[in-house]
Amino acid sequence: MGAREDLLAIPDEFLRHGRVGQAALVFMDFLDAPKRWWSGYGDLPVGGFTWQGLGDLVSISPIDTSYSISVKKVTFELAATSEMLSLALAAKSRVRDRAVTISLQLFAMEDVAVGQDDIQRGQPIGSPFSLFNGTMQKMPWSASGPDERTIRLECVGLFFRRNAAPLGRWTDTDQKARYPGDRGLERLPIYANDYETRWRG
Repeated sequence: MGAREDLLAIPDEFLRHGRVGQAALVFMDFLDAPKRWWSGYGDLPVGGFTWQGLGDLVSISPIDTSYSISVKKVTFELAATSEMLSLALAAKSRVRDRAVTISLQLFAMEDVAVGQDDIQRGQPIGSPFSLFNGTMQKMPWSASGPDERTIRLECVGLFFRRNAAPLGRWTDTDQKARYPGDRGLERLPIYANDYETRWRG
């Protein structure tokens, strides 16, 4: 059943009474440790999966839900748990270019009797709606004290590089993809910011 049909299957009198809430469901395909979590508390069984409730441990930047093709980014602010810190430190191999999806799930805000059926408070209504599909990129982190750490996860949509030629950038990664083992651009990043070479005579 598609999203439209799933919405039409929700009783109209339920949608009209205004007691409908929503929450985000997020899937992050970390290498060796994929995560499914939602913006509430406790475990939530939806769509054949169990989503871990992280509450306010993770926040999501605003998402553009227009119908036009967009390359806008989404950024997560993550709790600085030991697991997330280890992922940040290994971001290049375990995070970068891995899939991320954000969906919206409707909920009943209180017990409602609809026809012959009773809808319980907190019960998911319908199937999740896809809001964002993309890939995870950089996972920068910073520390301003022994107990104050900030972790961010930057994500881009699937159309982010739609105008770029395949392997069209002069980076070490692209060069190795073109010519495995080539180290010609390996030191390129250190020359990007006013690097000065000193020659000894």
